[in-house]
Amino acid sequence: MHDLYISRLIAQEVIKRAKREGASRVLEVRIKIGNFTHLNPEQLDFWLKEFFRSTLAQEAKILIKKVPTIILCRKCGYKSKLENADVYFPYFSLPFLQCPHCGSNNTEIISGKECLLERIKIEKRDKG
Repeated sequence: MHDLYISRLIAQEVIKRAKREGASRVLEVRIKIGNFTHLNPEQLDFWLKEFFRSTLAQEAKILIKKVPTIILCRKCGYKSKLENADVYFPYFSLPFLQCPHCGSNNTEIISGKECLLERIKIEKRDKG
């Protein structure tokens, strides 16, 4: 359900920025989503297309890049990609993320939590 909410926020921001820049239409929208956000790229794409309907972004190409979850061990400094991060529930699993190198629970997620509107490509109106 949060895919719908996040998509609506992204769509509103895209349209607001495009209008502010004097766009006649939005050509492309690039988004980065971390694997640990539990956002579904297919759902984001679907809902963005729905929210872009009948707007200056209705024909925009939507590009969504998934960012892997990477943890850092604060004890030994080891960095590791967290496989299957989409099965972890963030509020309960965080204390149990162990370093695969030294076994410490003193870890932090340094990548994979982002939801970033990376780029909006627009076409500007003619001023003439």
